[in-house]
Amino acid sequence: MGSRDGGRSCYETKECPRCGAELYADLQICYGCLYDFSRDVTHAAPVLPDADPHRDEGGEDTYDLGAAASILARATGPVGMLVRTSVADLWVSVPEEGLLLGRDPSCDVVLHSPAVSRRHLRVVPTPNGMDVCDLGSTNPATYRGREVADRVAVAYGESVDVCGCLLTMTGPATGPLEG
Repeated sequence: MGSRDGGRSCYETKECPRCGAELYADLQICYGCLYDFSRDVTHAAPVLPDADPHRDEGGEDTYDLGAAASILARATGPVGMLVRTSVADLWVSVPEEGLLLGRDPSCDVVLHSPAVSRRHLRVVPTPNGMDVCDLGSTNPATYRGREVADRVAVAYGESVDVCGCLLTMTGPATGPLEG
């Protein structure tokens, strides 16, 4: 990007490749979409339909994206996961070889919680959903209320809980999309 000087300051900026936000060049994480610049992986989120803003209690425009999970669960196109935590919702594509989730910075999806193991689980796409494989975690993920002891097949649209982080599997639609 270059510098913004306007005669006053000379701060270098860069553009987030995922969401297009303009950020200071020294930032390693985008505050808009949580893109990690230190990783060489780009995950493109599917396009959601436009939402109408409403005014919240503070008078600010707020977009209701509550339907995003159901839209993504039925979306056509790339296979992925909606990663939902107490502080952020983020969609990540899942490549053919799968993704590694855990607390270690070398994981494809890093979950910053002491309850998450360094290498917690692996998610690999299948024709009907995702294979979720436990990697010997201390606090196993749960699917339909039961611990994932080894491996479980999770259908598209269904979720796995990893220490309070909800992973909703998204993939090809099985029927027509309904708004």
